[in-house]
Amino acid sequence: MTVHAHGALYKERGLLTSSGQQIKYAAEIAALLEAVWKPSAVSIMHCRGHQKGHDEIPKGNRRADQAAKAAAKPPPPTEDQAKVLICKQEPQPSMPNYEFYMNLKKFEPHGEFIEIILHKWQDDYELLELNHDYIQWLFPTRTQGRNFYSTPLSPQETRLMVNTSEVQQRLRRAYKMMLKFFGVKIVGEEEDKEITEVERAENFASRFENLTINPHNNLRITRILHSLGELGAEEYQVPLVRFFLKEILIKNRLPRMKKSAMNFFIPAVRDLQDRQDLLFFAWRYYFPKEEFIWGNHGELARYKPKPVVAALLPAPLSEWTPVYSEKEKKWLTEEPGGYGEDGWFQMENGRIVLPATLAPEITRALHASTHGGREMMEQQLEPHFYVPGLSAICKATAQQCVTCAKNNPR
Repeated sequence: MTVHAHGALYKERGLLTSSGQQIKYAAEIAALLEAVWKPSAVSIMHCRGHQKGHDEIPKGNRRADQAAKAAAKPPPPTEDQAKVLICKQEPQPSMPNYEFYMNLKKFEPHGEFIEIILHKWQDDYELLELNHDYIQWLFPTRTQGRNFYSTPLSPQETRLMVNTSEVQQRLRRAYKMMLKFFGVKIVGEEEDKEITEVERAENFASRFENLTINPHNNLRITRILHSLGELGAEEYQVPLVRFFLKEILIKNRLPRMKKSAMNFFIPAVRDLQDRQDLLFFAWRYYFPKEEFIWGNHGELARYKPKPVVAALLPAPLSEWTPVYSEKEKKWLTEEPGGYGEDGWFQMENGRIVLPATLAPEITRALHASTHGGREMMEQQLEPHFYVPGLSAICKATAQQCVTCAKNNPR
């Protein structure tokens, strides 16, 4: 059996051409390369690759061939030894998830290559809804899914996928495709920020209706969250869970997702501090409060979440000096909470009250670092600050931004 070296090179490139198109006979090449590892023993023979000639280059090539042959030449076989050199191979671990993500195999059963899915399925919401076999391949986890043709992630396969750039790129494309299917979009990622947020997509109304009609998508979201954590993309977990919590608990949307969000979405987040922050967020807005069963109410009342928004601001909060008006001071005396050493008033639930004179300036500073829209800024500020008229301030800030006006002309 002879395998052309170019086949292996194409496999490393994901069976794509330099322009990113699928190469011809990709499936046949992938099958041939896979077949090489099937035999338990392989007979090896040298295939002469150098052309004959009498100038210095062919002579040098022949000398190199002769030296290689001499180095590889085994001792003379005895009468009891086989005349053919047999090279035994150790069994290679199966890595179907890696092969699928490298575009080397189709998902099973009756599936497609991942590049076909990412290119042709992303706007076919009916197909994404009705096909129940692709999700276990697109977002593999360590547990067996309902598609028994899929395979759980192994530790070796997980390490390989985390450290392969093609896999990571396709994972993020797959995540964005599913967000669009759910009626959600990522914002701020193009700014290369450490923290990315999600907000409603333009098609959210119809997609939210689909989520309510088809609650099995709650299982898909849980799987996606676990897979993101397993495969090195955990930075996407918290923004998505917080988004759904806000839609459910504050905006009273997605009623059939409430139990899944509390029982499965929050526990799927890998980082303990992040899970505690999300639980605190849920407790703060849960209604009726007495039915909240996922944590001790007393401990949650004393809990101080980490200041997530501080990482988004171009300067720490201490760079601003809080000056409260007499009217603000008066109503703050009736509000549970107190002034910190830095002069900021912190409410009992942990939120910092922004003076009316500083709120627009701090909102503009946040917007300058993300260029997110009104809704995104509200999502970032509301859990950490109390700002009277926050929605109007965020709307005015976004409308007055010159950069946003250039990039998003009306």
